[in-house]
Amino acid sequence: MDKDENLPKRIVRTITLTHDDLMLLDGIERVMSRTGQRIKTDSKLIRAAIQIASKALNDENFDLMEIAEKVVREDGRTLSKLLEKTKKEQ
Repeated sequence: MDKDENLPKRIVRTITLTHDDLMLLDGIERVMSRTGQRIKTDSKLIRAAIQIASKALNDENFDLMEIAEKVVREDGRTLSKLLEKTKKEQ
């Protein structure tokens, strides 16, 4: 089984963000980094923000750590780096 088969389908879209949007993303990055997960790329931050916003708007409970882990786990580039690092350590 190919490792990419477990990843969600990616759709590439171009979006336009304002300076205020980027400042908000920086704030989200600071909060998410407290979970211990490295969520530095805008795409991962936006995906985390979408999940948080969806749960908040639907009055659902959410766990930042769970969302952070999911976003990092589903990111193919991060997964590739983790697999590479694991192979080197063995």
